[in-house]
Amino acid sequence: SAPLWPTKSTMPRKEKFGKLVLLEETEATGVGPEYRAAKLGTSGLEKIVTIVRLKPAISGNEELARTLMDQAKVAAQLQNPNVLKILGIGKVDQTYYISLEHVEGKSLRAILDRCRQESFPFSVEHALLIASKVASALEYAHGRRNDAGARYIHGLLSPACVLVSYEGEVRVKGFGQWPGRLREAGVLPEEDLRYLAPEQAAGGTGDPRSDVYALGAMLFEILAGQGPDGADLAGRVAGARLVSSTGDDDSFPKPLAEILLKSLARDPGSRYGEMQEMRKALDTLLFSGDFTPTTFNLAFFMHSLYREDIEREARALKEDKEASYLEYLQPESARSGAFAMSVPSTKTEPVDPRLMAAVRAADAAAVAAPPAGREPAPHASPPPSAHPPHESSPGLSAKEAAASFTFHKEEPGKSKTPLFIGLGALAVLAVAGTYYLLGRTASAPAAVSPPITTLSPAAAAALDRVKELEEKLAALEREKAEAEGKAAEDAKKKIESQAAARGQQVDPAALQRAQEDARRKAKEEQERRQQEELRRIAEQKKAEEDRLAEERRRADEAAKAAEALRTEQARLEAVRAAQAAAAPPTTTQEPAPPTTLAGIKAGTLVNLNDPGVTPPIVQRASPPLYPPIALRQRVDGTVELNVFVDEKGAVLDVLVVQGAGGRAGLNEAAIESVKKRRYRPATKDGVPVKVWMSVRVRFELPK
Repeated sequence: SAPLWPTKSTMPRKEKFGKLVLLEETEATGVGPEYRAAKLGTSGLEKIVTIVRLKPAISGNEELARTLMDQAKVAAQLQNPNVLKILGIGKVDQTYYISLEHVEGKSLRAILDRCRQESFPFSVEHALLIASKVASALEYAHGRRNDAGARYIHGLLSPACVLVSYEGEVRVKGFGQWPGRLREAGVLPEEDLRYLAPEQAAGGTGDPRSDVYALGAMLFEILAGQGPDGADLAGRVAGARLVSSTGDDDSFPKPLAEILLKSLARDPGSRYGEMQEMRKALDTLLFSGDFTPTTFNLAFFMHSLYREDIEREARALKEDKEASYLEYLQPESARSGAFAMSVPSTKTEPVDPRLMAAVRAADAAAVAAPPAGREPAPHASPPPSAHPPHESSPGLSAKEAAASFTFHKEEPGKSKTPLFIGLGALAVLAVAGTYYLLGRTASAPAAVSPPITTLSPAAAAALDRVKELEEKLAALEREKAEAEGKAAEDAKKKIESQAAARGQQVDPAALQRAQEDARRKAKEEQERRQQEELRRIAEQKKAEEDRLAEERRRADEAAKAAEALRTEQARLEAVRAAQAAAAPPTTTQEPAPPTTLAGIKAGTLVNLNDPGVTPPIVQRASPPLYPPIALRQRVDGTVELNVFVDEKGAVLDVLVVQGAGGRAGLNEAAIESVKKRRYRPATKDGVPVKVWMSVRVRFELPK
């Protein structure tokens, strides 16, 4: 079977492969090795991609290889943020390949293996976040149908098909590698078949509920550290224990156990009828308040687990992008017989399988002897105009079209129905990385946007915080190594001095045991310090997030208050303008008795700073009640409010301009206190009016 852990390639550093240059093997998959590769254009590097080079057992089986190419062509129409994009398919010499977007990261299978090797915790919230994103991708795929009503499924979901980027993004790959023909040919390793639903393992084609089972099996392995070995996975849920428990009870929480039991039922009818139902159940649990799922925390987890790999791969990627590929830009020789098909990224409808016939005919012509002095012409995909509509395609029924795809019909009567903390600063890195990738993959050279050459102060500060954290963690690692060495040396001196005091020789075995024990204790102490430091960082991050959320809320409230004031002032101006327009042209008629002084009506909203305005005066007020949680946390501060007082002295509305105490309840207590106040109303030239006024409420802890 294919190795699960990514292996270094034994091939030369660069290998010409058609219009590609294979740079480095990154991982071994069930259908063949994956490579980081350079896609070449007319003048050099076009972009970095990932290439899956189908193993000889597949490429050598022409019918099987063609089936996979057909299926990959259809799978390329899946365009979703959680689906790894298929960019193209092709053949070089006798080897078929699939081209994918290049995302720096690791498969979930590699991550689980690394965590087991290094005893690195994989938190429940990371597991739930990954499962939720995978479910979202599958939900999208299951919603795709062809004219015959056949639905698209993955069919071969496993941890090897889930890619987690170093920035915390999740992509599902392997769509189109339906196991039916692959199993018949015996080219799939058993590792890839362990996650098949019982009905698939028995030889059935499966349906969307089969993907539900596979996702449940994958989630169970992440949480319990146990692979899906054996027939009754659901029966193992009750006795399973969390690998990364954060409390005394390491059993599965009841809501989580219920999700697993429902998704792992042997009977497909007892599972979630739709992936949407499972995704909603995961999200309900994930955002219940017991977890803090963020892409940034997942990114920090990846950076902690793969720090050295990330640095090495970043250097290699930089070298690959800056390298010269002129020596590889020679014309293809007649021996290659290569074809390559670029997959349009904007089309979403299923591809007519007969489109592949044109490519097959062109490929056959390419390997035939060309006219003297001429090389075979490269073959390209048919133009968009050559895509016949499914319904009007002569000689091809909707049923026949569905038969050649990775679509699977539902049976009649069946139901259709995010360890470690992270840093908010990684958000800047994720956004910056997204813009970078978008800029690198732009397809129209004439429309390239000018590069961003400067960072905003916020982005620069975020990067500085990330660097500071990395330096701190590196310092802790150095301290751990130094502490272990010092502890071993101290133990050696102690054993030697004891032996000298007794006039004996040092026992090498006793010395070795003492040194190992000293190293172990020093390592445990340093790891305890690391955990404390990480918890402290987590608390700082949480406090920063709370502060930013409070600032955003205050800004929103202030903006609403300002908008309300502008609206009311605009209304008053309109009323005044209308009154002025309706004024009688002469004074020969006796005017109506005035109801106000100086032309101001009672209840008019005025600005407190207008001439002639007297502010409201408090007539009745009681001190605010100190929130118990603020007393317990020893929190004090001043809350600044905007208060709307009407012409009768009543408080109609209160808005927080600047709060205090975070979530300790000071803001709410201040609002409640001010609402109970009674004022002598503001006046303008003696007429009672409405005004907005500023009020400050001070909370001081008892002495």
